Amino acid sequence: MGRETELSALIGALEPGGLAEVTGEPGIGKTRLLTEFAAAADGLGVKVLRGYATEYERDLPHRVFEDAFGPLTGDRLALARTVREHLAELGRVALILDDLHWADPASCELLAYLIRRPARELLLVCAYRDRQAGHRLLGALAEAGPAAIPHVHLKVGPLSLGEARELVGDRPELRELHDESGGNPLYLKGLAGGAAGSTLTGLLAGELARLSGMELRAAQAGAVLGDAFTPDDVAMLGPIPAVLGELAARDLIRDTGDGRFRFRHPLLRQLVYEGADPAWRMLAHRMAARELSALGAPVREVAHHISRTASRHEPGDLPALMTASREAVTVAPGAAIEWLRAAKPLVGDLTEPDSVELHVLLARALMFDGRLDDARTALHELIPALPPGARSELVAACAVVERLLGRYAEATSLLIAESEGGGGGAWLHREMATLRLHLGDVPAAMGEIATALAVSQTPEEESAAHSLLAFATAYEGEPGPAGEAIEVARQAADGLSDTDAARDLTALTRLAWAESFMDRHAEADRHARRALVLARALPRSGVLADVLMALTQLNGRIGRIDEAIAFGEEAEDVACQSGSPTLLALVRAILAESVAHKDLQRAVGLATWASESVAQVDGWWSATTVSLSAQVLLAAGEPDRARWMLLGIGGGVGMPQCQPGYRPMWLETLTQALLGCDEVAWAGAAANAALAAADTLTLPAQRAFALRARACVRAAEGDLAGAAGFAVQAETLFGEAGLRPQVARTLIMTAPFRDDGHKALAMARALAAEVGSGVLAEEAEREQRRLAARGPRRGDLLTKRERQIAELAKTGLTSKEIAARLMLSSRTVDDHLAHVYRKLGVSTRTALANVLGV
Repeated sequence: MGRETELSALIGALEPGGLAEVTGEPGIGKTRLLTEFAAAADGLGVKVLRGYATEYERDLPHRVFEDAFGPLTGDRLALARTVREHLAELGRVALILDDLHWADPASCELLAYLIRRPARELLLVCAYRDRQAGHRLLGALAEAGPAAIPHVHLKVGPLSLGEARELVGDRPELRELHDESGGNPLYLKGLAGGAAGSTLTGLLAGELARLSGMELRAAQAGAVLGDAFTPDDVAMLGPIPAVLGELAARDLIRDTGDGRFRFRHPLLRQLVYEGADPAWRMLAHRMAARELSALGAPVREVAHHISRTASRHEPGDLPALMTASREAVTVAPGAAIEWLRAAKPLVGDLTEPDSVELHVLLARALMFDGRLDDARTALHELIPALPPGARSELVAACAVVERLLGRYAEATSLLIAESEGGGGGAWLHREMATLRLHLGDVPAAMGEIATALAVSQTPEEESAAHSLLAFATAYEGEPGPAGEAIEVARQAADGLSDTDAARDLTALTRLAWAESFMDRHAEADRHARRALVLARALPRSGVLADVLMALTQLNGRIGRIDEAIAFGEEAEDVACQSGSPTLLALVRAILAESVAHKDLQRAVGLATWASESVAQVDGWWSATTVSLSAQVLLAAGEPDRARWMLLGIGGGVGMPQCQPGYRPMWLETLTQALLGCDEVAWAGAAANAALAAADTLTLPAQRAFALRARACVRAAEGDLAGAAGFAVQAETLFGEAGLRPQVARTLIMTAPFRDDGHKALAMARALAAEVGSGVLAEEAEREQRRLAARGPRRGDLLTKRERQIAELAKTGLTSKEIAARLMLSSRTVDDHLAHVYRKLGVSTRTALANVLGV
């Protein structure tokens, strides 16, 4: 592919925006291509922003974005939203990010956010060396899948012989130079210039060998100071900035146009930096740290230089590194980790307070950076060194990390050991109860909750325990005990001040979930929104994700679709930072439920990712994730996948292993999936199980799901009058429960066998538009057109297999002939035909042909 073709592809990606990846080996011409693209984009009226990641500044957060925008500060999610909003305000903009294989963790996180939440007129152009791309960068770029944004990938290859001629001119030895350089432009220019060396590194080293001592020292000073530097910066390291002009004349550094210089190529900076005498390089970093500190520079810039010198004997080193780490731990935890590791040699063992503080901060940084395995290791190393009375918070954190990693047994063992060692309190028993619930051991969870209530010492501890009891009883589908527990928990939670509630937000979040399970939507919404206000002010992502999930599901089910998606996307962003694949999977499954009302393709992508991520994980979260994902796949027309997912996670047609409080809903989904696979008998069994489960719950919404399942089975069996009766009951109960999207879905699903089918579809269409479900509105409109064009669609009441057999029967084939063609038994064919005749109200094959059309 020629450079013109690659340039055209990039320019073409400007409309309608999206992501362009440009990859290739060092010196192959990626940066030159991006420069040409920037000029072309600017000529088309597109604003161009450009940033470079750098090899030796990977501990400085958001480095590549700051190169493009200027300084960035603030909370991680708030900062990301601010950047996105700024880009959206610019209109058509191309954001070019070069050398991303060196991107710092915070930059990768921000890049992932911009890909997951693309600005409408933004084109992201990401250039990197694919062989050096780390997992963070690749993970960020992979967000282009779920986001479904336009995406092009350009691999910059070697120059052709003709392109080489354009670069270095026509000469007798051109073919030899082209072959020796492999078509690499940087290598080719070096060889054509007569530089020594048989490798690219050798060619660049040859250029440096011709520098005077002063010129080389100036270049080394620039390399120490950063990718881009000013003469004043260089002056901090000695009286050598005057020779920068000579370096520019040699094209080793280039004027960036804003008073700074940058090396011609990152490989040059690497050679200069690594070629400097190590002792001088450390001294240079030390001098830079002193000067920057004296100038009042941000402490992170000082910490950056301190962390790169071995002469760590100055009193200010440890305070600077710790201060920078504290500032960064929740904002740019990857940077905090680097600085804390650099500070480790400055503290003693874990008997000293400074060492304990450093190790605690490091564990927190690892957790906030989503490196849960590393955080787990750090906590397990730290906990034994502390006395039981001083480590309860760390044990709790470690147990949560274990749970987020799906290590339920390990978390349980940790808590038991802490309890037997004399530590713990109410929090320990609540966490034990939570683990038991995740594993489905409800009796054991109830015992732990009772103990937590008995040992609670503060109002917030009592409130948290009562809310957990309400959650557990509601989860189990016990209306009486759940109602009593919810009332006690509500009074306790409402009696807490915001300050007290913020100490343990599970008092509000678990209460909100319990109320949602019991169809108390208004109260659930009130408590969840209060928790959200408090959670956003705290650096605890797990709690924030929990309350956002509750609000997503609650608002989606009562018909506030746009608000539900907004909450769900925020929950997804928080979960992406958590490092917990199970949490992210559950969040995406809950989000998919609401997204399915707007964009089925995106919803299927989210649901598929979620279900595949928990395929090997046991517990309540994974079961809920799979069940929600199956709902989305069924809505998207994949009943077979949905059927097997639900049967596997539920333990059979009766789904005995699923959440009791939601069992009728999951059984209704299974019923529809089985009907979609023409398994009428099994669907009937699932619908009967749904009704039985609903009878014990006495909840309007869950009974409505069961009745809708029974209506659809009756219709499949040919009892249209009975089916219509169940359908009207389901519609009424969904309305009483406030689940407006389910009212609309029921009207659409049951319209074919209702006498008021046209009216039902008109109501469904209006209701779908009211709640913001474009997908349901389109389904209702399609059904309306079909009814208007064809009248009563009796043939469409048939299952897939029934329709197949009926089409063959109307041609005059006998049951035996049909059975042979479809590889069925004659009895099976006769049974299906009996259902067909009953549904269509006919008794002969001639009448059948008249109904279906010859």
